[in-house]
Amino acid sequence: MLTNSTIENYISTIPPVPKVMKSCLSHLDAADMMQAANVVKEDKTFILFLSKIVNKPIFGFTKEIKDPHQIFGILGLDSAKQIIYGYYSLLIIPKKWEVFDFSNKKFQNLQSNLIVNWNKILDFLNIDDKDMRACITLLPAALIVCEMLFRDIKGTILLLRESKQTSFDELLFKMSGNTLFDVTSKIAKKWEFNKNIQDFITLISSNKLDKNSNMYRPIIFLRLLISYEMSKSYVIQSGLNDFFDFSLKFDENDILDFYSLIAK
Repeated sequence: MLTNSTIENYISTIPPVPKVMKSCLSHLDAADMMQAANVVKEDKTFILFLSKIVNKPIFGFTKEIKDPHQIFGILGLDSAKQIIYGYYSLLIIPKKWEVFDFSNKKFQNLQSNLIVNWNKILDFLNIDDKDMRACITLLPAALIVCEMLFRDIKGTILLLRESKQTSFDELLFKMSGNTLFDVTSKIAKKWEFNKNIQDFITLISSNKLDKNSNMYRPIIFLRLLISYEMSKSYVIQSGLNDFFDFSLKFDENDILDFYSLIAK
């Protein structure tokens, strides 16, 4: 069966962040994009990932770009960091998805959409916070971890879903006492994301948000973004949308603002 210890043990086996990526981030923190690009230029796997991500239609580039210097220059510091954080998922992504009807191409589409639209939201809210920007890259990684955790008990999982109409999120919690956001926080800790990011992740699923808090609107907009991406047909078909069921009602003005942003 799936327990909290199972999750802890699996996450302990996740490879640490490669030294080249840490070095790249260090240069980006120092606002040295030229040196950051030089560091990763010889990492062919990263360059391939970088090119596939940033040349997706949602980024809006009219011509294909492959050179990391050019890509980093166009993206800017914060977006470049997000792409690097997104690359961490390649450390654990399966060659083939077995539990969820998903693929690595669809996964990268989800990554790209979340990054671009989250940046639009933070710009709209006039929030310049590198931790908030970084957190969006961890949720897709948690979905990968759930795919891997459910594999060993795939038969049991599918039987319970069919016989008791139980969602993946409910099964994860009933078996292990963890939600997807708990798993996300564990990954953040493993990859040495700072505590601000871990705390922000915890707030995403909280039912006790303070409307007077400066965290209220970004959390609401992030929930709207997650709900929006999870409502797409290719995600619903996969079953991954099961992990997100926000009980908090959304304000009509927030919904209108959200969709006007996404439409841009």
